[in-house]
Amino acid sequence: MANVLKKAMSGLFDKMLTSATVSDVKFWNPSTMVEIEVHLPTLETQKWKTIHRVKCRVGDLEYRDYTPSCWDPEKGTFKIYAEAGHDGAGSRWAQQIKTGDEILLGAVHAAQIPSKEGRILCLVDLSALGHVLSLKQLTDRDKFPLDVAVFLHEAYHIPEYLSEKNPEFEFLYQENENNIRVMEQWLMSKKLANYESICIAGNTPMVSQLRKKLKGIPEVEARIFAQGFWS
Repeated sequence: MANVLKKAMSGLFDKMLTSATVSDVKFWNPSTMVEIEVHLPTLETQKWKTIHRVKCRVGDLEYRDYTPSCWDPEKGTFKIYAEAGHDGAGSRWAQQIKTGDEILLGAVHAAQIPSKEGRILCLVDLSALGHVLSLKQLTDRDKFPLDVAVFLHEAYHIPEYLSEKNPEFEFLYQENENNIRVMEQWLMSKKLANYESICIAGNTPMVSQLRKKLKGIPEVEARIFAQGFWS
């Protein structure tokens, strides 16, 4: 009975989703990071004022949330960055996806962006790359300069086009090193009093620990925005 009810609810939810087309797929090296370009011209990205999330159907009765980024209103496209290094429905979906596929997705919620002008410090892991790219696209660099640390769970080769377009991003990887320790070392190298806002996103325990660390530093007067996605 539970499975029947779950299938019925899934069927109703699917009817609320929108069909979109995969226009391009790029696999990083190693291939556990997947960059998916989606074509959905009816999505009015030019009106976005917050960091959006979309829920994608990744299998039978399976859905995962992703953050659209790098949108182009004229082409009607945006990108989804999906880490696919673990065994799960979302990883299998991302590893198997190809150009021309039809996918189902729908808007689910949004995250606020800083409103007070000033420098922003961003602490994220790779699962939140789309989140910080979206933040960058929604804010004016002259009014909201960014300093960004992105923790890598693997020794990825960062695509040249990504690093060239985002020189304020530092990609951090230390073999066999704890993500929180690496991020703490990086943030403590900054003059934290210079920031009006601090954004933390990605792995929930990492987000929680870094937020707690920052709250305990007297010189930090910035407003902290925290978004945990997975644990």
